[in-house]
Amino acid sequence: MNKRFLIPALALPLLALSLAGCTDDDMPGNKPLPEGVEFNFGAGVDSESGETRTYYDPTDEANPAATAWKIFWNYEDPKDHIYIYSPEAAAGRNQASYTVNATQNLAGPAPVTKDGDTGVQVGTADSYNFYAMYPASAVTAGSGTGNALSATMPVNQTASATETMTDKPVTELQTTADMNCALMIAKETGYTPTTGNEGKVQLQFEPFATMMDITVNGTNSNTTSNVRITSVIIEADAPIAGDFTYDYSNGNFTFGTNASNSISVETMFNDASGNKVGVLMGNSSTFRVRAFMIPNPDVTTLKVKVVTSQAKNITKTLEMGKFQPKQIHFVKLPKIDVDNLKLDYTIWLSQLDENIYLSEISLPGSALTFNYLHSDDYMQTQTKTLAEQFNAGARVFQCHVNTINQTSSIDGGSTSVGITDSQGNSVSNPAGGYWTLSDVLKALHTEMSGIHKDEFCVLTISDWIADVNESKMSTLYSCLKVILDNAASQGLVATGITPNTTIGDVKGKIIIKVQLNGKYTGAWNQLAEANIWTNSYAKAAETAPYYAPMLYGTLPATNAGGSSASALTGNMNIIYSDCANPMEWKNLNSGWGVTMGFGYRSGVESNATAILAAYADNYNSNEHKNFAMTYLGGCGALHKSIKNTYYYTSQVAATLNTLWLNKTDKPTNKPWGWVMFNCVGDATNVPTTAQGIQAVIEHNADPNFTLARRPAAKKAPSGDVLGTGNGESLW
Repeated sequence: MNKRFLIPALALPLLALSLAGCTDDDMPGNKPLPEGVEFNFGAGVDSESGETRTYYDPTDEANPAATAWKIFWNYEDPKDHIYIYSPEAAAGRNQASYTVNATQNLAGPAPVTKDGDTGVQVGTADSYNFYAMYPASAVTAGSGTGNALSATMPVNQTASATETMTDKPVTELQTTADMNCALMIAKETGYTPTTGNEGKVQLQFEPFATMMDITVNGTNSNTTSNVRITSVIIEADAPIAGDFTYDYSNGNFTFGTNASNSISVETMFNDASGNKVGVLMGNSSTFRVRAFMIPNPDVTTLKVKVVTSQAKNITKTLEMGKFQPKQIHFVKLPKIDVDNLKLDYTIWLSQLDENIYLSEISLPGSALTFNYLHSDDYMQTQTKTLAEQFNAGARVFQCHVNTINQTSSIDGGSTSVGITDSQGNSVSNPAGGYWTLSDVLKALHTEMSGIHKDEFCVLTISDWIADVNESKMSTLYSCLKVILDNAASQGLVATGITPNTTIGDVKGKIIIKVQLNGKYTGAWNQLAEANIWTNSYAKAAETAPYYAPMLYGTLPATNAGGSSASALTGNMNIIYSDCANPMEWKNLNSGWGVTMGFGYRSGVESNATAILAAYADNYNSNEHKNFAMTYLGGCGALHKSIKNTYYYTSQVAATLNTLWLNKTDKPTNKPWGWVMFNCVGDATNVPTTAQGIQAVIEHNADPNFTLARRPAAKKAPSGDVLGTGNGESLW
């Protein structure tokens, strides 16, 4: 079902900028205006038009029989802003932002005032074309060229609710939309400014964005379980959000590099404690949410996805036979079948409250992330690309680094930091040369865009240099510091991490952790004040839980870390295991006799579950300072003398994953830290990795575990919530 936006048959102006009558350019006094005079824009409409504000007319909304909804200008602060461009206007004075100064119960034209020092000015042309868009904040400043403007439709849109979320399912919840996404356009062509019309220009806005009004229904009668809905996502087969250029002369679109085929609307609202939680849905619940899309005529398929706090979803493919751009379309979703919801690995982190402390979050990770580029399959801890691992749920990534003689795209130096495999070999980049740390940072940042822009990830780095010495280590750390400083200035990596840092503080950023080489402590000072977590490494971490300070922006003591909790002396710490090569050729017979074969190094199997226990013993929800990393990955092995004797990374994964999954006493009301897996994304050959990642993700939404949050600042709801005051009709 769809409804049209109201455009009255008598061409009622949405934003009538000037006098309502005509002028005769041959009348005495109608001489051309001199160059440099500013055009006079004012907002006025027909006296029968009613109200104006950027929210929908409540009377229309409440009337099921209404075939059109008016939308009103905002008469309270913050006022609405429009962007106006004229290609024929004076050079450098041909586009500007204006404020619409609507007032309540306005009877006549509303004044429109320029936002800057100069407005659009008369040039040397005889006639002028004007192109405008609401809101001005959506338009790329100075983008007017030819007959086009460039703008952005938000990929992540907001909804507001005045209700407080509770542990009881909602009955009927109507959220309010962010009307800054309700893009509108106007154009006037062939206008001649004269002394008679005083440069007053009449523009009539019309709806531009397509609006989706989505009703989410409650759970079906076959279940007594309730679910929390944390977001609603619209997916298309062509761009519907992001950056675009619109040509007013022919209606054509050109989409930019940040265009998106999806839109996400967060539906998490405050509970009584100020925590953001999803909308709790039971059998009789309904709630409505709205989203706005670019009216791209190339869209032929639309899907609406409703996502729960456990990152599970229900998806409906829409019937497109009656779909028309620039109209309101109503979508009603079926009842939620709780038992058959599907986990969405790609968006799980964005379903969490942005006020959750970093230490509270359980994160699945990828062991030796770039070993999918290794030529020997028994060394391929991963078989999927970086992007595929990200979309399979991993948010902690691991790499070894060395120095390479190659220009970095971030620091520009001839010696940069390269990525190595687990044997210290530089990793070839299919695009040419070798993978650099710069490439990795940019690739991860690309993943955290669009519907992932509210997420973050962790990159944990350690060295692997052939014939290493302190001089080589100093060079590596020095290059690393330069890259990280430049990456921070470009907004790629997180800065200023403290125990009080939350998801919201690091959205769209990469947190870097460097595992310092304990043999070459003299090189550490090269990383002083770097934007990184640092912790020391000891071989003891292969055999038992290792406890180490994990400081941010400063260096630990050279003797920091140890095999007991007494070593947790920092304001942030990590309890971890780490064994990149867990296999060895050994006697597998625990009794008499000798049976040689591949087996696990001492402590590797016990560490699969021991980290959870050690972390639980040292977790304090009031301090937010301790982290943990369980290592369930590592390379396989090849016997150098016995032909075709291998132990594969999938076997490592199956063994260690099963040990971890079968631990029945995992803490239910404490986080699990970072859990690093082999074979991320390969659910067919290694199903236990997918099971483990799902378990980690779902633990963040365990109803028995409320993740600790930083108290949220109180703020007024946004959107179309100001009431029904009168101020002039828009459409």
